[in-house]
Amino acid sequence: MAPSSTSPPHNPQNGESGENSENSVWKIQEVPGKGLGVVANQDIAAGTCIISEAPLITTEGISMANTDIAEQQLLNALKKLSKADQERFRSLHNYYTASDPTHPLSGICKSNGYPLGTNTEVGGVFADISRINHSCLPNTVQYWNPLHEKQTIHAVRPIPNGGEVTTSYLAGGTSQERKQFLKENFGFDCACEVCSMLEDKLRESDERLARAEKLDETLGDSKKVRFSPDEVMKSARSMFKIYEEEGIKDGRLGRLYYDLFQLCNMHSDLARARCFAKYYVDSKKMAEGKDSINVLEMFSYVKSPQKHDSFGSTDMWRTGTTDVPKGLKASEFAKWLWRENV
Repeated sequence: MAPSSTSPPHNPQNGESGENSENSVWKIQEVPGKGLGVVANQDIAAGTCIISEAPLITTEGISMANTDIAEQQLLNALKKLSKADQERFRSLHNYYTASDPTHPLSGICKSNGYPLGTNTEVGGVFADISRINHSCLPNTVQYWNPLHEKQTIHAVRPIPNGGEVTTSYLAGGTSQERKQFLKENFGFDCACEVCSMLEDKLRESDERLARAEKLDETLGDSKKVRFSPDEVMKSARSMFKIYEEEGIKDGRLGRLYYDLFQLCNMHSDLARARCFAKYYVDSKKMAEGKDSINVLEMFSYVKSPQKHDSFGSTDMWRTGTTDVPKGLKASEFAKWLWRENV
């Protein structure tokens, strides 16, 4: 992932339909102040898979720690591609051109590589996805789907015709932390809609995000989760409100739902565990697609949360799977869900 190159765009492909840029939902074009970017060709609804793309090159078997060796290995891998794909790779942005001009292929990999899954050091470089610019409030989420061996880009909020498609090169942090990371790793000063807010609004946002990180520590405290679940639930509710205020719809929201599913399940609250399992699945469908591994692995627990390993450490909050209240107004259901009326 990296800022877009200013090299001329190739004829981009829609990963789902294989159509060219004239018929696809997006196109690659110049974006003021950013070089090339990906722009919507039509209104795009939240949940739409915008791109599904196989990598041009992966770093599997590439000795990235040794740039001399990596450069030769990447050259050998590049020669196996078509001439068109070789040009697509070479046209991508290289942040390291000035600091390391003798290793251009390694620089392109470091500037544009996306991790191919979680907890992996293997990355991939993509011809089209690498053109997507950063925003601290992105309208898409990227996900490596191992079932198809493709990286997907799903809209998590509506994108109007002509609007830029954006993703995030990092998750979380205050504006100063984000700007420092982006400058050091990608060489640009972030001027997204969040970082460009008025000073007082940006300060308020930073305070909320810093508070969310502190609240997250409570959710990660195994002793509190076990012995003080009401405190943890209250902290989770506060985090959720912050995420709503900040418009956060990336992996942080899904992880919060998953933590809440486990919290309720641990204390035998099957009714709320079912709800949070469903919210988790819905958020992952939106950001990763219905064939996401996360969706497929979690789907059965929406119906039977007790099958999950987290179930039943205590009976503190015991409810049955059918005890989800019906017919409540949204505000009253929220009070029940977050245990505000218990």
